[in-house]
Amino acid sequence: MFKNASDYFREKDVSLAGKVAIVTGAGCEGDGLGNGRAISILLAEDGASVVCADLNLAWAEKTSDILRLEGKGKGVGCQGDVTKPGDCQKIVDITLSKFGRIDILVNNVGIMGAKGTATEFDLDQWRRGLDINVTSMANMVKVVVPEMRKNDESLGQIRGSIVNMSSVAGLVGGTPHLLYPTSKGAVLNMTRAMAAHHASDGIRVNCPDLDRDAVHAYDIREGHKPEDQRGAKEQKPFTNRGKRVGLRDRR
Repeated sequence: MFKNASDYFREKDVSLAGKVAIVTGAGCEGDGLGNGRAISILLAEDGASVVCADLNLAWAEKTSDILRLEGKGKGVGCQGDVTKPGDCQKIVDITLSKFGRIDILVNNVGIMGAKGTATEFDLDQWRRGLDINVTSMANMVKVVVPEMRKNDESLGQIRGSIVNMSSVAGLVGGTPHLLYPTSKGAVLNMTRAMAAHHASDGIRVNCPDLDRDAVHAYDIREGHKPEDQRGAKEQKPFTNRGKRVGLRDRR
């Protein structure tokens, strides 16, 4: 029996050597270990080169320093506001200039957003929350997918892997505020749509729900065009407890 997910994947000898990942929201204040920093470390441990992007450059560079100082892999910190398309393109350009390719994108940026129920929320904060939690992910995918399409197929015809971070709140609600579960539910369905749109490119799109230590994966089988209605039947949500984020073949 494996005590935890890390033991499982160490035993499986998973390697991301030669792969390049972008993690948004990769920073964290001080020596803390937020989701973005933890994801960056795990990717680097498996051999990937990681571009650590964050609105706060000092936090991003702290994460990349951890990767280098602990010998976990190559890391580069960069500043970017992923609600701005120009900054998203800048992150991609930095990645290409440093490493020459993009294999993995982890859309990790998110906030709690507007407080209150439907009768209480502030409209400006609501719009800002949706922009950060949902639109930012679409912004990054828009500029990353064209680069992933250039990759040779590997690991079971996979050219790239996109991971959109969600929450159990997006499935069941149950929070005191309306914005957060609304936005996270949108991320889940956006992931389904992206999986259908980009399957023919050999690009996989998954949505981990870290609150349940699970991965909700939406897989469109080969041979189905995105517009093919049969493809919807081939989207199979399932739960893989303990599996970690990365560019791995799960077929």
